[in-house]
Amino acid sequence: MSAAASSYAALPADLSTDRSTIVSLWASNLGHPERRQDKFDWFYLRNPAGAPHVLLAHSPAEHGVPIGVIGLGTRHMRLAGQPIDAGLLADFGVVAEHRTLYPAMLLQTSLRDRFLPQLGLIYGFPNPKSEPVVKRLGYAVAGPMVRYVRVLRSANYLPARLPRFMRHTLGGTADWLRHTLRRTQYAHDFSGMFAQWMDQPDARFDALWKAQAGQALLIGVRDRRYLAWRFEQKPWKKFRFLTMNSRTHGLIAYATTEVIGPVLHIRDLLCHPDHPDSLGLLLDTLFRDAHSDGRTSVSFEFLGPAHTQQTLRSLGMVARGQRNVMFTSAGPNADAIRQTPWYLTSADEDY
Repeated sequence: MSAAASSYAALPADLSTDRSTIVSLWASNLGHPERRQDKFDWFYLRNPAGAPHVLLAHSPAEHGVPIGVIGLGTRHMRLAGQPIDAGLLADFGVVAEHRTLYPAMLLQTSLRDRFLPQLGLIYGFPNPKSEPVVKRLGYAVAGPMVRYVRVLRSANYLPARLPRFMRHTLGGTADWLRHTLRRTQYAHDFSGMFAQWMDQPDARFDALWKAQAGQALLIGVRDRRYLAWRFEQKPWKKFRFLTMNSRTHGLIAYATTEVIGPVLHIRDLLCHPDHPDSLGLLLDTLFRDAHSDGRTSVSFEFLGPAHTQQTLRSLGMVARGQRNVMFTSAGPNADAIRQTPWYLTSADEDY
């Protein structure tokens, strides 16, 4: 049975002295205990935007044992070209015997009240069961994070009642039409372009990020330093970058990818605003290479402008699900944050 509401307190944690407590709460409440030490070192000690904040819920009151935890990572962003800082909700958990509404609300409310005035924006990716609680705290829906999927091997998705040879024949024909033929038809678009797979970002990524300055978007910083930290330096994951390059204009687009089983996941994506066709060229190349490597599909979660979503659909990517991004804002930028289109990928999460 949980303690009375008045016996709980939410207090700031010290990342040095409270490390073992924080990691222990994560391991027992958030799963994957084998990676929690690495998560602490990577996300909480090496974040290029600065050290995240952590609150611990104690019971009974200030001198009780920690029974819950919540984190807030700092995220450098641009709002219509102007730099702002935001807070990313992360690593929220309460021990089983205290999983009543009050401890969860206390942690969320205390975090919001303490840090929203100085940041102006807090956002997160709550699961559907948590949405009603988050909405009670004043969070609104920024938009849906849509999961787009492109099937690469059609035979796997044809009716099982068809004979195996027929599925493979029909599927192989469909795949040829969608990959080889399309590539032949649009080969002229690749004049002066070349694709390159990379294990880490280089200086060209900074130039591509600078080119985004005039975009009327709310978008997280995607310079070389951030991308190297977010992907290359993550200890329990392996990512690769597919780049599309112009021989005269340098890097014009990239996709950050991760392979899990038969699926290639796009974890981040950015294109040069002066090269609107680069997205199609990049993804056509990615689909071809993924198919050659034996992948069955490509998946990409995205919240962004309508024209980018339309391009994804025109390239054969189909919406297969979504989850809401929630936010709360305050201060002089609050109206602009609500009115400006958002640009979010998995690069803007803490996982």
